[in-house]
Amino acid sequence: MRRTALAVLLVGFFAVPAFAAKEMPITIKLGAQNNSGETGTAKLTPEGHKTKVVIELSNTPAGVAQPAHIHEGTCAKLDKAPKWKLEPVKDGKSTTMVPVSLETILKNKTAINVHKSPADIQVYVACGDIVHSK
Repeated sequence: MRRTALAVLLVGFFAVPAFAAKEMPITIKLGAQNNSGETGTAKLTPEGHKTKVVIELSNTPAGVAQPAHIHEGTCAKLDKAPKWKLEPVKDGKSTTMVPVSLETILKNKTAINVHKSPADIQVYVACGDIVHSK
């Protein structure tokens, strides 16, 4: 009886809950748009009921704050209204704590979109579809 209880306890201790797989960080590729040459990645890391989003782009203009957002839809068909605002990408980097869980972001089709500048907000320079790689 003791061995059985110990075995059950050990299996329960080392078993990974099903939801843990969804709680792993994901990295998405950001592809250049409108011949910008700007490419990179966005890493989405779950932090409880929030998500840390770190964007790293290459070939960005020096000193220009490029607005960034999470939009519903895909890069091919983006809803123009931002779902969640991200910190502007400046000198190729941006870090934002989004006030929702990664699970919430992954519930619908979403994409990260980077704009040329505040003055040229309608010009997209990089985009990546947020998908959970399984």
